[in-house]
Amino acid sequence: MRNVNIVAIAATVKLVTLQLVGFAMLERSHAHAMHVSFPREPQVCSENVDAAVSQIPYD
Repeated sequence: MRNVNIVAIAATVKLVTLQLVGFAMLERSHAHAMHVSFPREPQVCSENVDAAVSQIPYD
């Protein structure tokens, strides 16, 4: 009976470890995807384009 408890505890520890590794991998891939989608450095635009802004007349 004692051996069954030891095996059950070992299996539980292994499953929890696998879950933690899976969560760490998921978080890392999510962080990488967010970094690719939203880079911290602003993109440099080499074109100088002036946007046409309509003037709003005031009374």
